[in-house]
Amino acid sequence: MADVDDIGVLGSGPAALAIAAACARSGASVTVLAPQPAAAWGSNYCAWRDELPPMLDRYIEQTWPNALVATQHGEHGLDRSYVKLDGDALRQAFRQDLLAGQSRFVADLATSITHGPEISTIHTAGGITERVRVVIDASGARSPFVKRPKRRDPAFQIAYGLLLHAPDHPFELDRAVLMDFRAATAGQDGPPTFLYALPLAKDRLFLEETSLANRPGVPMGLLRSRLETRLDRLGLSRAPHLDEEQCRITMGLPLPAREQAVVPFGAAASMVHPATGYSVAHALRKAEPVARAVVRALRADGHSAAIAAGNRAVWPAADRAAWELYGLGLESLLNMDARETSAFFDGFFDLPQADWSGFLGG
Repeated sequence: MADVDDIGVLGSGPAALAIAAACARSGASVTVLAPQPAAAWGSNYCAWRDELPPMLDRYIEQTWPNALVATQHGEHGLDRSYVKLDGDALRQAFRQDLLAGQSRFVADLATSITHGPEISTIHTAGGITERVRVVIDASGARSPFVKRPKRRDPAFQIAYGLLLHAPDHPFELDRAVLMDFRAATAGQDGPPTFLYALPLAKDRLFLEETSLANRPGVPMGLLRSRLETRLDRLGLSRAPHLDEEQCRITMGLPLPAREQAVVPFGAAASMVHPATGYSVAHALRKAEPVARAVVRALRADGHSAAIAAGNRAVWPAADRAAWELYGLGLESLLNMDARETSAFFDGFFDLPQADWSGFLGG
């Protein structure tokens, strides 16, 4: 078909470029459409090393052999490697995979999609129309194009972080602090939050105050204030700020409809873990099998079969059932105060590693 690409991918974040690059590697022609398709990814993307596809090992920027969880009652050492991805290198690798194939980047915002029997037409804010055979929507949790049969108010994971030049920081270089629920101040009131700490070098440290889940989200100003208090207690209040990160993750969205005219992926497909906020490793693991399913069905049976195959690959029936169970975990966390949250995680991390790691990873 003249002027019709196989796949149109909405979005340019990690999930979008991962699925777009996987489609290109499968031989499909791909259009990536986003307001700023070449924009850098602003966040620190981290994951458990054993959850990442082996092909991504080369994009690991830093590894912590161990991790720590601290509650109001004690500490839990986790003998499991935690890693930080080199976001810039990974983004460039995905772009190179796309540019090596039959792919294009379009800098515009999709405002509507018209679906025909064999072709979907994407209409943009700038008046452009892009014709593709399959639309993969990886534009984020707020996408207007994804159908969800259930209604559920989302919760939010909110975080405020600082990258510091801190030659005298007290953190061990071989251990990431996954969650430290000890209060920033004695008698601290309000929602439970925790410190997340990544010691990057002897003189570089990333610290983040995080609200695991709240409905509505915890104010960013509260997290900033608690982090400033922690910096003071750690003797780091005068450490120069190298960068700032503000993060807002939508959690607990209803699963997408089994049958619809687009293939949702990433946060648009509710792939953010309902009880933990984890999503990057999930999307990176899923990109290759979902792309293969879509492209194979498109070649063999056409437009409708490819969309159906993609939706099945993103959300097999067993995964849907598990995800609803994780949603119950979210609702439980939302009802816990700081003391109850600490007690919960004491019990959680006393479980065998295979149990708690399976739950966290989805």
